[in-house]
Amino acid sequence: MMIVTSNLAVHSHKKWMIIIPVLLFSIIFGMRYGVGIDYYAYLDIFKYGNNSYYGDFEPAFMFIISLSHYFNIGSFGYFFILAFIQILFLYLSFIKHRFVLPFLPVVLIFTGIAMTGFMNSIRQTIAFCIFVFSIHYISNKKLISYCALIVLSSLFHRSALILFPLYFLWYNKDQWFSDINKQVVLVLISFITANIISLQQIVEYFDLLIEWLGYSRYLDNHGDKMYNESSIGLGYIMILFIYLLIISNSKKMKLMFADKTFNIMYDLFIIGVLCEFLFHSSQMMMRITYYFNGFKIILMTYALFYFYKQRFSNGICFARFVVVSLIFILFFIRIILFSETNTVQYVFSFQKEWHSIKDAQHTNMIRILKAN
Repeated sequence: MMIVTSNLAVHSHKKWMIIIPVLLFSIIFGMRYGVGIDYYAYLDIFKYGNNSYYGDFEPAFMFIISLSHYFNIGSFGYFFILAFIQILFLYLSFIKHRFVLPFLPVVLIFTGIAMTGFMNSIRQTIAFCIFVFSIHYISNKKLISYCALIVLSSLFHRSALILFPLYFLWYNKDQWFSDINKQVVLVLISFITANIISLQQIVEYFDLLIEWLGYSRYLDNHGDKMYNESSIGLGYIMILFIYLLIISNSKKMKLMFADKTFNIMYDLFIIGVLCEFLFHSSQMMMRITYYFNGFKIILMTYALFYFYKQRFSNGICFARFVVVSLIFILFFIRIILFSETNTVQYVFSFQKEWHSIKDAQHTNMIRILKAN
């Protein structure tokens, strides 16, 4: 439905139509039960606030909790508001290129990002979505507007404060990554060396910074469990293929979208790709660098649109579109196949008979995380 309504919004002359897919996502998000490993933590925070086990939180987040209690809209209203802020800023980020919007829900749903990302690290994904929207004010050289949005995002997750200096990196610079060959080499190096670097030793040098950014609870709650001996398998190889495909077509995409905002988003995407591979074995480091690796959502959306539009140009373009489509379908099949053994399987809050099953799934996932 989000894909259909996004398409209708694009082809409609009424700009307010964009609110329909935003509302759909927010309603589905708000009516969930037990979806996402962090669901129960956010539910506890809603019930107990700063008196919960999880510690103190940022003022905007706590304001939404207070607002939900004041108007007695329950956990549905609480999750609905959070989701609405998330997806609204994300949709508004494509304001200059509204025609790509039908491909955004494809990326969110088929890659599982909607379930595993947006329904988990809610506070930081809100901060991230506001940051994505703020890129327009970097390209337009509107420092006050950019700073205001970063302050707003920090009211949901204080780590967003580290984003202030980014404005000056592109103030007099259109783009940092233009040489495709160098980008490919950098990505391959990060991919190959991902299992060589000792993340735990590196992170120990940044204890104070980690605590200030609000990530210390990950160390407190998980300790050295934040570092895995995870290997790079077929899934990561397919992701690498998608990234390299985007990089190899980046010059043509930049010509198609012809916008400094897109160029900045692309630069942040490249930084994110490097971080994603280098830090893939650390949940904490992946969250710290989410402001960069989250841009894969944006670039995959643009890339899908580009591959779709070019699919009939020649045989190679058609084969490229087919292969990419198959990879996205494989991503989605994998999510469906494993949904019964993790917390991704969607259940509505009114489906009471399924609550015990979701509770058991969550308990099982926590047990697995502690055992690894």
